[in-house]
Amino acid sequence: SWGNAVSTDLMHWQQLPHAINPYAKIDGSEGVHAIWSGSAVVDELNALGMQKGDTKTLFALYSATHEKFFQGGAYSTDKGRTWTKINGGKPVIPHQEGFSKGQRDPRVFYYAPGKHYVTIMMIGGKDRAVRLWKSTDLLNWKIMGDIPNKAAECIDMFHVAVDGDPNNRKWVIADAPGRYEVGEFNGGKWKGFGDNDDNGDRLRFEYGDAWYAAQAFNQAPDGRTVHVGWLRSKQRGYRPFLEAGMPFTQQMSVPVEITLRTTPDGLRMFRNPVKEIEKHYTKSVKLENLSAKQARVKLNSFEPEFIDVTLRCAAEDFTLNLRGQRVRYEAKAKEFVFTNSARVAGESAAWNRKGPYRDNGIRRIPARAIDGKITLRALIDRASLELFVNDGQSAASFVVVPMAANREIDIEGNPALPIDSLTVHELKSIW
Repeated sequence: SWGNAVSTDLMHWQQLPHAINPYAKIDGSEGVHAIWSGSAVVDELNALGMQKGDTKTLFALYSATHEKFFQGGAYSTDKGRTWTKINGGKPVIPHQEGFSKGQRDPRVFYYAPGKHYVTIMMIGGKDRAVRLWKSTDLLNWKIMGDIPNKAAECIDMFHVAVDGDPNNRKWVIADAPGRYEVGEFNGGKWKGFGDNDDNGDRLRFEYGDAWYAAQAFNQAPDGRTVHVGWLRSKQRGYRPFLEAGMPFTQQMSVPVEITLRTTPDGLRMFRNPVKEIEKHYTKSVKLENLSAKQARVKLNSFEPEFIDVTLRCAAEDFTLNLRGQRVRYEAKAKEFVFTNSARVAGESAAWNRKGPYRDNGIRRIPARAIDGKITLRALIDRASLELFVNDGQSAASFVVVPMAANREIDIEGNPALPIDSLTVHELKSIW
């Protein structure tokens, strides 16, 4: 089913009754259609003709599980509090024959220049394609074409300003694991600029072990594109929320703003925590032009539980220790390295298949020096560590559970490491 929550500031969320629940199979066969991922759009054109007063209708497309998945629709006239299935849950976009049986995760958005709606979704098949549709009434969808070699879960597509210029925007197609491509879209056809870097590797914005299947809030009045990712902890042996008896099983990331910036390597996607997090700062320590040893002394009596820290220093080997979670910088490799030891230990112990466990827990995050300096921002919560390198050019998210009594903040390695700036904010709880 689809959970449902609302927020006015992206940080405080009020849970509402589930939005869209499983329902009896429309072909009369045994069982129900489970409601998998999808997306929603504001019906700017009142295409459905359901608008009540000044409150615009919300339209949702969701994947209904079946032997062959199809895409159902629903709408809300009360800002998403209640939802009505279209045509009793029958397909709005039927199963596309000749492609993957599990085609899913429709992403719908409004294309203002053409005054029509667009859906992009994985269909798979021999070309590993995603498909584009258009509609002016949200009920009848016309195929516009396919994009090969992009099949993945939770394909997303959004329009982002380049270098902060609202008059110069490019489109981004991103997928669940964090791969992306920048390009042009004219409302019907996609022209990508290339999704590989100079080494031939796929462009990525996420390098951790938890972030997956993000949803974007886009086309907002302020022009921002905001991502919220799913931080997974679902493998046997490491399910900290279930083990703690919490009333939920996993968690979402801190919301982040997506930007596009010009770099020596071309246009690249950056990701940083939304500015609303700053409202939760309660106490801050700001240090400049000192050594790692001096910083350790000044932070000795500062023991926050929830931390937002930004470190800019010389691009030399060092380790940032946040409540026992050690993030190491390897200057020669030009990477930050984090090992999620607790996760791997638990999952390895629960591994019941032949052969060794497939994951050593080590994740490497690209971190090339800029003018001989490296910048790392880290957020640590009761069950997460989120890292943002060089103002968000690469990022990594992890489910970790620091020991409650450990409030240590330290920079380990060379005591003389030159630090340009170190800012540590203590955050209050959102609850």
